[in-house]
Amino acid sequence: MLLQRLTLVLGINKRMIPVVKDAAALAMSDLATSIVTEFTSLAGIMARHYASRDGLPEEIAEALFEITLPRFSGDVFPKTDAGIVLAVADRLDSLVGLFGAGCQPSSSNDPFGLRRISYGLVQILVENKKNFDLMKALTLVVEVQPIRIDSDVINEVVQFVTRRLEQLLVDEGINYEIVRSVLMERANCPYLASQTAVEMEAFSRTEDFPKIVEAYSRPVRIIRGKQIESAWEVDASAFEIEEEKALWSAYLEAADKIHPGVDVKTFAEASLLLIQPLEDFFNNVFVMAENERIRNNRLALLQKVASLTKGIADLSVLPGF
Repeated sequence: MLLQRLTLVLGINKRMIPVVKDAAALAMSDLATSIVTEFTSLAGIMARHYASRDGLPEEIAEALFEITLPRFSGDVFPKTDAGIVLAVADRLDSLVGLFGAGCQPSSSNDPFGLRRISYGLVQILVENKKNFDLMKALTLVVEVQPIRIDSDVINEVVQFVTRRLEQLLVDEGINYEIVRSVLMERANCPYLASQTAVEMEAFSRTEDFPKIVEAYSRPVRIIRGKQIESAWEVDASAFEIEEEKALWSAYLEAADKIHPGVDVKTFAEASLLLIQPLEDFFNNVFVMAENERIRNNRLALLQKVASLTKGIADLSVLPGF
């Protein structure tokens, strides 16, 4: 059942589920053979060889090898659907089970190689462009563990994997602050986070980038520390001057184009619509008006604008914010 559900979480066609199940039934079986016991580097290689010799389908034989990938830095990654599912499932099971049993690595000791396991996990997801919900997958893995796993273990594993993803992206030459900014919002989907970081790195070299960072910083600084109720909604009938109406109109247009999975180019183009209306708003509107209704409405409007970055990147960690 777990492999079936993970196959779907990975976006792989459900027709592959029988292949995944057949391969899973034979996975790691070569570890019991004398040749792998003596030559451990042949794990997976021998499984593929035995499966082929016994006349099993090539896709099953390949999956039995790919579950071990990547084995070391610079190694190849699993490419077949069944191989990807098995490799991801094996790593998630190791992380959840060992963290749940209290075997987290320390700063100087990692006897089970969990850093290598989680680094390989994010490499597989990024390399194969899988829009994968990490939290959802970990929850599924927890359900099949033989021991009780507390919810805080899932959060601990997510943070652990996120640090490996951060390492991967920084290793690829992406600015650390940009990586951190993206991971604050998109770490739960490693491939999406990777793509966003790459796009954000390129966008950071344009003249529009600091303009957008500054534009979002102004409403955030105003609403920071204010007692703003989550139930507050913007009431267009409470606008007193044209600059309020113009900013609300620009927000609605931008919000129509921005969503949690949006690419950086679309986000940037939509955000540019806000720059001049925000400038006019702050030049002509006194946010903290004496009238409570007017004041709360203006704060709600700024909160709406500030929330547009939610699910994309936390710009507050960037220079110039």
